[in-house]
Amino acid sequence: MSAPNPQEDELHRREQELAARERALRLRELEQEINHRSPPPRSLNPGAFSPRALSRTLVKWATFFAIVVAVVVAIRVAAWLTHIVLVLVVAWVVYKLFFQGDRPHGSP
Repeated sequence: MSAPNPQEDELHRREQELAARERALRLRELEQEINHRSPPPRSLNPGAFSPRALSRTLVKWATFFAIVVAVVVAIRVAAWLTHIVLVLVVAWVVYKLFFQGDRPHGSP
């Protein structure tokens, strides 16, 4: 058996160091790429009581309440108009049946 060549050992050691540095450099590049592309993670409830979040919540609730009130008012107005139309139709039918039928057809 021959003794290991010191130059080959040194060359092998340098290749391993170079490969380790290349791996570390590539790992740093990948970490920077990942951190650069994705936004930082946010907490589940960021600033729940901040004025901006509170104002958004209030605007959403006010909008919902306004829509509900508008729908209720529209339904009530439609119901009133329906009652008025029904009363007018019944009055017209009663007029046609009882009051207009008494007159002779030839005279006005």
